[in-house]
Amino acid sequence: MGYLDKWRQRSVMVVDDSATHRLLAAGILQDLGFSKVWEAENGVDALNKLQGLDNLDLVITDLNMPCMDGVKLLENIAAAMKGKVQFVAVMSSVPRDVLDAVQGVVDASDLDLLEVFPKPLRREEVERVLDACNPDWHLPSRVGNKFAISREEVAQALQMKQLVPYFQPKITLKDNALCGMEALVRWEHPSYGVLSPSLFVEYLEDGELAIRFFYHFLRDVCGALLHFQAMSPELHASINLPVPLLSDPNLVDEMTTIVQSKGLPSQSIVLEVTETSLMSNLAPSLGTLARLRLNGFGLAMDDYGTGYSSMKQLSRSPFTELKIDREFVHDASSSPKKLAILTAAIAMCQKLQLSSVAEGVETEADRQQLAALGCDVAQGYHYSRPLSEEMFMLWMQERGA
Repeated sequence: MGYLDKWRQRSVMVVDDSATHRLLAAGILQDLGFSKVWEAENGVDALNKLQGLDNLDLVITDLNMPCMDGVKLLENIAAAMKGKVQFVAVMSSVPRDVLDAVQGVVDASDLDLLEVFPKPLRREEVERVLDACNPDWHLPSRVGNKFAISREEVAQALQMKQLVPYFQPKITLKDNALCGMEALVRWEHPSYGVLSPSLFVEYLEDGELAIRFFYHFLRDVCGALLHFQAMSPELHASINLPVPLLSDPNLVDEMTTIVQSKGLPSQSIVLEVTETSLMSNLAPSLGTLARLRLNGFGLAMDDYGTGYSSMKQLSRSPFTELKIDREFVHDASSSPKKLAILTAAIAMCQKLQLSSVAEGVETEADRQQLAALGCDVAQGYHYSRPLSEEMFMLWMQERGA
């Protein structure tokens, strides 16, 4: 059910001053179906070759190279060639904490970073990453080098019922049982196919359109959850709640009415609020959060670890679970700093009597590490990518849920 086939016949450039590592990486990529594999021995060589190409689907670069290192190459691509290059990835044998720092630099440059790979490149790692990423989400530009979508187009998509929920399973680690799913919005576009929310979600986070979308989305999720509960009655669904909507005086009553009209208990719905947005505006939101809990809804702090929550703030907030950001979950066993943060987050959840939910679980090693630390619930591509309602039902049937 992954995206690996969509990468076949695509183009890639491998940048490394070691001919041995270049040949190894090129061989892996050719085996995976890339039709054009370019090679460059450093950043200068790569930029020169990029000048002669119309576009490139993926650049995989080493970091420590003569003439121009990989960090400088990525800065140049971000500054002048982002329209030519769809995705980038880094591979290097430098220490893991340095790789983590480089990932932060690349994230800040607004490049589409697939992965930071340790060297030597391994086929199973490349296959896993490509299988989890839809290359069609990065679409041809309509305005300059940016795919521009207007608020009016998103509003029309909502009216046409093209903004639909896709579902990613949440698995209880102690018994490998399905306990729920997160509902994630996708745009089923008539011309471009299924679009990532990164292309349009900014319009769904504040204002009148965000309110209309949230209630519409909640109705759709409740309808799907009823179908899922016919197979497994104890399931719950998590949905994202933008922090600005907490100021809507009708939020709690409207949500309660929608859920009850579908014949569901409020306990079936968990509302996810991002840590960064909430902690910058916590005091005005506490009343609404408390009312949501009083009405039975679950509350999750999403992307925990990316913001600045204090123990005092957490102790005052009526959350039922913390979702630990994928940054600290995937491949934590190879990064002492990540592992320390992950361990502390899970231990804190246990002390605060909160359910710990780990996002970004991509490998069996990730799952085993979380289970050993006592994490409660896991979510990620190791189990499934987000699926349409129909495909999620099939996934449940195949799994025997």
